Amino acid sequence: MDSPTQHGTLFVPASTSLVAIGGLPPSKSHLIRWLLLASQGDNSVDIRGIEGASRDACAMRDALIGLGVEIDILNDAWTVHGVGVNGFDCPSGALDLHNSGTALRLLTIATTRIGEWVTVDGDATLGSRIRRDFWKSLELEVEFDSEQRNLPMRIKGPITLDSLALDVSKTSQHLSALVLSMPARSKPLELAKEGEMVSRRHAELTFSLAAKCGSPNSIDGPILRPWKCKPPNQVQIPADASHIVMWKLYEMIHDTTVEWPDVDVEDALGAEVLEGVNLYDSQTIDLRDANDLITPLAAAMAIGGGGDIVGSSHAQFKESNRIERTVEMLAAYSIEVESTADGLRISGGQNPATPLHIVPTFGDHRMQMTAVILATKVGAEIEGASLHEVSFPEFLNIIQP
Repeated sequence: MDSPTQHGTLFVPASTSLVAIGGLPPSKSHLIRWLLLASQGDNSVDIRGIEGASRDACAMRDALIGLGVEIDILNDAWTVHGVGVNGFDCPSGALDLHNSGTALRLLTIATTRIGEWVTVDGDATLGSRIRRDFWKSLELEVEFDSEQRNLPMRIKGPITLDSLALDVSKTSQHLSALVLSMPARSKPLELAKEGEMVSRRHAELTFSLAAKCGSPNSIDGPILRPWKCKPPNQVQIPADASHIVMWKLYEMIHDTTVEWPDVDVEDALGAEVLEGVNLYDSQTIDLRDANDLITPLAAAMAIGGGGDIVGSSHAQFKESNRIERTVEMLAAYSIEVESTADGLRISGGQNPATPLHIVPTFGDHRMQMTAVILATKVGAEIEGASLHEVSFPEFLNIIQP
């Protein structure tokens, strides 16, 4: 499939009209997980707070529909009519998961219960995030497009192994995928977790939502046990706190104040690391549980007091290598940032300059949104006109009123 970098460019003029209220999209981390949980129950679940849902969440929803799950779609709610743990149909074609790594990992594991060949596909950046060693470790039948390309990927289950060595040092989503599919298992799965877990807050979210549906499993437990999925009849999706850093950057760029919705700490998924932080001070910020913040945070620290971003080596495995690519993208605005083994070293007191060429965003939605905010000060032509839709479809409507 085409990379989203091919979807044209976006010209953002320097503007004196300032954003006063910065909205937030619904949390795609919550929404994607609730869609899978709701589909495995025997009841209907109203999922509310979904207005402005991300392209990633819509990809998960549409893939579930392709698996035979009936979902009523309204502007402010989706109603999922659960099919039970063994109710998925074998899809007639490939499940297109677009840019969503979360949907890819969670749903692909879930489809192995069907016991037939299932094909998953997505854009170029999604294929680059597939770890072949993980899929091969499950002792499944799995086929990749070629030696060079991971997608489309064909996979056939079920998963029958009794134990698994699981590397959690690059992503916690494989652990999330396994626990969310335990309702379809008839026996426990013994886990030997290897490495220090990254994005732990997202894994904790998975275990917490699963517990609300009947799971007895613990994030630190050595065994995942089967459980009966009994989701509530209604759930509310919170706002996505990871985008607050975009508005913090906007405030610094324009020396203004932006209002945004409150997000409870328990729903912030690591973004609470910035709570009470004065970015005009030089400091070290650990993003082990919040690597989605790295690009806009680096820009904000460069304008502010500088410092170091650490604990984010796993940001290399996102839509782009967010460590190296952040350096390249910010350089287009004459902002100098140095990459390190696990993050970035940033000099403060810098000001963006108008780019002399199209700003590269490497198929990465957070790279594009950061570039757009910088452009509101100095103007720029930016690669990937629709990339923001991956996580924040209303972003441009807010940023360019």
